[in-house]
Amino acid sequence: MVLAMHLLFADGHAHSNPVKGLGMRSIAKRFKQLGGWFIAVVSLSPHHYGFELTLDGYRKAVEIVINECRVASEEGLKVACFAGIHPADIDYLISKNPKNSDGVVALAINVVNYIAKMVREGVLTGIGEVGRPHYKALPESFTVNAIVMRHALNVARDLQCLVHLHLEQGGYATVYDINEVTALVGLSKDKVVLHHSDILTAHYAQEFGFVFTIPGKLPVLSEAFKRFTPSYIIESDFIDDPKRPGTSSYPWQIIENQLRLLNTGLVSEEYLHKINIDNVARVYNIEP
Repeated sequence: MVLAMHLLFADGHAHSNPVKGLGMRSIAKRFKQLGGWFIAVVSLSPHHYGFELTLDGYRKAVEIVINECRVASEEGLKVACFAGIHPADIDYLISKNPKNSDGVVALAINVVNYIAKMVREGVLTGIGEVGRPHYKALPESFTVNAIVMRHALNVARDLQCLVHLHLEQGGYATVYDINEVTALVGLSKDKVVLHHSDILTAHYAQEFGFVFTIPGKLPVLSEAFKRFTPSYIIESDFIDDPKRPGTSSYPWQIIENQLRLLNTGLVSEEYLHKINIDNVARVYNIEP
């Protein structure tokens, strides 16, 4: 593989776990070696760090992600920092006791409000990830997640901050609904990132004018480079879990995949520049 050393690369959504995984210091060093310049660091569920799914557990998880963002910055990366309450956490809590939806809603809203406080203080960029399950879940779980997502979108409108949404991959239906919800809330589309979009959902995200990220896996990139104008950002969605190594991709792996497709002639340097530099500048107001 011939490395285009003058190219810079961004990771639009990644996690790190300094308690059980590699941690951001190691991740950032390796990412930067291949030309990584920007990373959006997103909190993991408290249980990934060994904490309970309580308000105190989420506060501790937020402290960890803030520190991991600081580490990434120390290693020379530009950073956007996010914390949220993952739809899978809400699904887990509801599944334990479907009749306790009021308690789960109260917890989740308190978590989002605490994150909002951190955004106001300038230590977090925005809220993420929140949204809806991408797998079959109890109706109560889906509904509570929708309630929490709407609250997060309202908070984002008031703070004018970004939100990373974790959603079902429903193509037109998913994007149409989010378009309706954000319009009703009064939140501009440029504050909403549809994270980990599959090709069909990405197609409609682009059609509706949303910011979206796609996973940097080789088959997905091959299809995206052929189908889409360069209006999106590529993500690793790395979860830094030693029990699931490389899931979804390593941050440096998404760079290697882009370079591989560049060397085959499937994508141009100009296209990659727009994805990795121009779009990050547009969405995050951050430049190399």
